[in-house]
Amino acid sequence: MTRHEGKTFENENVVLDEGVFINCVFKNCSLEYSGGDVYVQACQGDGCQLIWRGAAQRTVFLLQGLGLMAQPPTPPAPTTRVQ
Repeated sequence: MTRHEGKTFENENVVLDEGVFINCVFKNCSLEYSGGDVYVQACQGDGCQLIWRGAAQRTVFLLQGLGLMAQPPTPPAPTTRVQ
């Protein structure tokens, strides 16, 4: 596992799998998780997006189907102007 301690990640795509993150800061990052081993302690996130892949995504779908996790909001439909 790759260890990150006291590091600031900014405007990055960070793969969490097989990582150890201690006292890290994530600013405007895409945090990608596929269900692998990860350890996170005393970290902060600001303006980040979680991306679920593989086993992690299937777990999210299961939790949503059971009503234990909220569905993501549906994006608004594009508006069509009639002239």
